[in-house]
Amino acid sequence: MTSFADQVHRFLAEAVVDREEVDRFLDPDEPKWARFDSELGYLPHPSEVQDGVDGAVSTYRYGGFGERRVINGADRPCRINTYGDSFTQCHQVSDGETWQEYLAGHFGEPIRNFGVGGFGVHQAYRRLRRTEATDAGAEYVVFNIFLDDHYRSLDAYRRLRVGHGWWEMHRSQRTSMFHANPWVHVRFDGAGQLVERPNSCPTPESLYQLCDRDFLIDSYDNDLVVQLLVGQRTRDFDFLAQHTETAAALGLSLDLTSEADRERAATEFYDRCAFRASIILLDRMRSALAEQGKKLLVLLSYPGDAVADACAGKPRPDAEFVTLLDDLGIAYVDSLTMHVADYAAYTTTPEEYIDRHYIDGGHYSPAGNHYFAFAVKPAFVRWLQPRPPSYATDASAPPVRAEHLA
Repeated sequence: MTSFADQVHRFLAEAVVDREEVDRFLDPDEPKWARFDSELGYLPHPSEVQDGVDGAVSTYRYGGFGERRVINGADRPCRINTYGDSFTQCHQVSDGETWQEYLAGHFGEPIRNFGVGGFGVHQAYRRLRRTEATDAGAEYVVFNIFLDDHYRSLDAYRRLRVGHGWWEMHRSQRTSMFHANPWVHVRFDGAGQLVERPNSCPTPESLYQLCDRDFLIDSYDNDLVVQLLVGQRTRDFDFLAQHTETAAALGLSLDLTSEADRERAATEFYDRCAFRASIILLDRMRSALAEQGKKLLVLLSYPGDAVADACAGKPRPDAEFVTLLDDLGIAYVDSLTMHVADYAAYTTTPEEYIDRHYIDGGHYSPAGNHYFAFAVKPAFVRWLQPRPPSYATDASAPPVRAEHLA
């Protein structure tokens, strides 16, 4: 009988990277979607990718601070920065089709976009800390959380979780889509304290270690996320006995009585770690920004299948996190409930509804970003002081000079 350890080793062997992939990623002359970063794993790189609506090419360009290209209000001072993953970066659409640009055009002032596809809450928070300490910092900080972002904070090497098939699809692109390499991440210790763990590949040259099966086994053999992934594959969750102390510190008693109990306990433990990590990071973020005189607004984004499920009346998958967010008292905008309310105006199926907003159920299309922009707009108008130029009274409006109208 194959042991669980053998199954882990087999799983990691399947994740070995071809050296050609790393060569392509690190070659400055190769077209690429991302570039190496020692802390965050990677950051966006100017690119053109055939990933848009109806097979269109999406153009990704970036400014001097690393933000996605600002089009509307580019000649005006910026007081709003946005952070998050691909639903902030607005993957699969071109620069002028992001929700930030729709809002900026409507408001009459710029909104910077520091989103990075694939980032989790922890990685986006670290980029926020880095950026807000520079001249690119802003008074109003928007932090957008996608449903999977909670779990990405725990990933030591996200490629292990997204799977080989996903990467094979992206390897076919003319523009290299190599990313999700190892990064600084978080885990809970036995006392329930959130701790940061280092990047296992902190230099460009060290990425070639991902081509070595023995390195993957040495680095991730006892990794919690790997154990969970292999447990889901094998239905063997006996490894949970190693984590009962941490679970108890997080207020969770793991029932390991039967196979069904263990499988349910694995999901509960994973969710608890992911959601609790996010709420701790948000609390730290709010405190750090407040010390700098900055204000925080959280946006919640969701994949198409989660929106379709909610429109069909199914319970939300992040109810535990939303409860924690309410308890923390952080201002947030919940796009899931907004989608459900919007769906009520249609006579279509939930699947037909999401086709109006998403590209093949993945990211928002240009129409989806337009919907999202105007769904969150009222919260922005209430939050910003003074109000955006297009909503300001004569007394509070920033002066619009002739050069701004040229």
